[in-house]
Amino acid sequence: MAEIAVPKLNNNDDSYLLLAWLAPDGQAVAAGAPVAEVETSKAVEELAAATGGVLRHRAATGAEITPGQVIALVDDPAVPAEAPVSRPTDASGASGASGPTITAPARARMAELGVDAERVVALGRPIIRRADIDALAGLVAAPAATSPPGATASAANERSVSLSRNQRAVARTVARSAATIPAAYTAMTIDVGAALDQAPKLARAVRRPVGLAELFVAAIGSVHAAQPMCFARLDDDGNTVHPSGAAHVGVTVDLGEGLYVPVVRDADTATIAEIARTLTRHRVTAASGTFRQSDLDGANITLTLHLDAHVSLAIPIVFPGQTCAVAVTAPRPELYLDDNGQPATRTVTQVGLAYDHRVINGREAAQFLAALHRALNETLTQTLQNPPHEEPR
Repeated sequence: MAEIAVPKLNNNDDSYLLLAWLAPDGQAVAAGAPVAEVETSKAVEELAAATGGVLRHRAATGAEITPGQVIALVDDPAVPAEAPVSRPTDASGASGASGPTITAPARARMAELGVDAERVVALGRPIIRRADIDALAGLVAAPAATSPPGATASAANERSVSLSRNQRAVARTVARSAATIPAAYTAMTIDVGAALDQAPKLARAVRRPVGLAELFVAAIGSVHAAQPMCFARLDDDGNTVHPSGAAHVGVTVDLGEGLYVPVVRDADTATIAEIARTLTRHRVTAASGTFRQSDLDGANITLTLHLDAHVSLAIPIVFPGQTCAVAVTAPRPELYLDDNGQPATRTVTQVGLAYDHRVINGREAAQFLAALHRALNETLTQTLQNPPHEEPR
């Protein structure tokens, strides 16, 4: 008999959600076959059977599970089944296999928006996620606040909203960063006009969007060889640094369903076409909230994008396990004096580097940003001189 235990899927969560069983209780499964889907605050992961045999569930769909917990057994087909695991409840709270499984973020959203159970059941979906509840938001009005007898008007307008599972993970990461990393910050104004002018040519060639995110990932990757300490990991003892052999760039993606930081791997050797394909895939995945943990793990530097036109400065956190984070704001016009002393206009963005001051000093931060500025234009020039082959439609 073999156990299927919940692995530690990330460092931000103490518990996960058993989203779905991919094989029913009592079914024979092969070694390596996926048997369950587990939802973390950021991703959905499949758990597989290590050995073949008959699957015996030990946790119900929709249950909160913890790392190390045994959620299933795989035993010899000749072994009789033990007492069945209780079935999940439907949206009305009644037990029954026909009811949908509602994830914890979806339940919190239902309470926040006042979505009743009947509307959720009417969706006809076996698993209800937060996005499904948001899809109903235009049809369901949040209930008006009512005040108990004797309550003041101000108290009547107050309501409690639970943070989503995703935002709770963000909170833990931010708190851990603030408590453990003595971060500093340096910013530089960078001219991006030429790069943005040429980006549409690249987009047509690779048939993928090419904008600031793609250009800066490529530029960050090209800086890796000259600035390896900005991609390093510091030991917990604070005495030993481990530079990375490659640039794995985490890129913030927030489409309104939560903040994700998927990774573009090997950005130091990837072409602009490969970077564009990867970021396009990540954006599509973010829209559905179906990241795998492997999409989110392994970054050694982070690029945060702050593209609201009114944002002029952004200071990112340095993620635990990294030494640097790059922030890029929206392009804006800037007046300046050209070489002849005449007023002219250029397109600039504010690029900042937050860095672990135990590893990086201000001089190295300024060198990194200057190298990034050069790389942004050099990478673009090299790519345009050797354009990627047009991809088929």
